[in-house]
Amino acid sequence: MTASSWKMKKREDDPRLEAAQKRLRESVDQADAIEAIREIVTNLLGCEEIGLFTVSDGNEQENNGLLWSFGIDPQRHKTLKAFDQAALHRVLQGELHVAQVAHDGQGNHENRPLRAFVPICLHGRIVAVLVMLRLLPQKLGFDEADIKLVKLLSTEAGRCLFERSANANA
Repeated sequence: MTASSWKMKKREDDPRLEAAQKRLRESVDQADAIEAIREIVTNLLGCEEIGLFTVSDGNEQENNGLLWSFGIDPQRHKTLKAFDQAALHRVLQGELHVAQVAHDGQGNHENRPLRAFVPICLHGRIVAVLVMLRLLPQKLGFDEADIKLVKLLSTEAGRCLFERSANANA
């Protein structure tokens, strides 16, 4: 690889993606992993309402309890039953669901709700669902770079949340 091609590759890389991946990998326990997720979602994605729900083996929404939240009512959102069941069914099958994605020319700055449901995977199983409900007022929606960050959370957060804490307790 020549120096100029290396520079081109580095320019294409999203520094937010690299920072998020580093922050998740350096988390030391579940509490630190939750804080890393909060930092990524609020600071890098611009979302102000977040919930993280554990997923039981049977995927029954009434057993999928709120593990942690930021900016949402924990009483109203105790379980995944509080959300769109059709979208959640697909998410529990491993599919990312984002109901609002920014498009070119979208110039409306009203703070409409975002509905993003992110499957958090560990060893091929869905172990949690990250729910994002509202963006900051200046953020119009998710662009492709944001979707890459969301996909990173889907693939990396499970290990940080559940594998490390299991190893620490062993």
